[in-house]
Amino acid sequence: MALALGLGVRYVGWTIRALVACIVLFTVASLLAGYRPFTVLTGSMEPTISPGDVVVVKKISPLDASVGGIVTFSDPEGTGQLITHRVRSIRARGSKVDFQTEGDANNVAERWTVARDGQIGKVTGRIPLIGNALVYLTGGTARLLLVVLPLMLLALIEIWRIWRPDDPAGQAKALDETA
Repeated sequence: MALALGLGVRYVGWTIRALVACIVLFTVASLLAGYRPFTVLTGSMEPTISPGDVVVVKKISPLDASVGGIVTFSDPEGTGQLITHRVRSIRARGSKVDFQTEGDANNVAERWTVARDGQIGKVTGRIPLIGNALVYLTGGTARLLLVVLPLMLLALIEIWRIWRPDDPAGQAKALDETA
């Protein structure tokens, strides 16, 4: 029984490590290639992009954007928030590029300007609903649970190792079965 439990714990541990390693490698490779993920918090782009979806964005020159494409840009009202909307029109004038964008679920367009040599984000992909988990995991309660639960599990395993009954005959039998 103890041997099976130990093997199960080891298997789960290695599986979690492999999953975390894959996520880290994918994230680092994406960032090095110039891609960034953002979680969409509003329904302004529904049904194309829903709240909780993660959009993958690549930086582009404003002149590389196209009408009908989806871009991510800083809120023109100066709130510092990022907005992801569809491009309705683009007009280059001098050193500036004027954009008109609108969310698919909105009936009001935004007008904003960016420097010709500036950058905006072009949405290149979407991962449905994973952002809900990411938003939850960034909250204080989830962070606490991500620290406290593993520590409690480790403590319970150590307490079980200390207080389990000694059974030299059973341990010897288990060692013979694995050999």
